[in-house]
Amino acid sequence: MKTLSLITALFLCLSVSAAEYVGSMRMASGYTLEDVRVSIDEQGNLTLYRVKFARMMPVRLDVTIPQLSCDNEHLTGDSIIPLISDKPKPDRIITNLHGTADKQSIDFTCLIGGKEMHYTGVAK
Repeated sequence: MKTLSLITALFLCLSVSAAEYVGSMRMASGYTLEDVRVSIDEQGNLTLYRVKFARMMPVRLDVTIPQLSCDNEHLTGDSIIPLISDKPKPDRIITNLHGTADKQSIDFTCLIGGKEMHYTGVAK
C-alpha cells in the first residue's frame, strides 16, 4: 500500500513535472519583482531564477527549494533548506510553504528566512 501511495504521489508530481512558469514574486515588505521564471522538476524541486528579495539587493540569485510534496496539484513544504546559487543556506530556511500548481498556473506562499513571499505565475 505504501508503494502504491508513493507511485501515486510521484505520478501527481509528474503531472506538473518540468513545468515552467512566469509571474510575479511579492515580499511582505511590499517589494514586487515581475517576470520571474520558476520551474518545477520531476523530483519536486522548485527553482526561482534570477530573483532578488529587496529593491536595494545588489545581485540576483537562483533559489532552489528542493523536494516539495506534490499531492493532487497541492504543493507543501516545511523546514526546507534552500539552495541559493547551488549552495545550502540554512539561515534562509523555507517554512509553511503551501500552494497549487497545474499545467496552466502556479500560486504559492512561504516564509523564506522568516519573511513572507508570495509567487503567482502562468505556464510559459
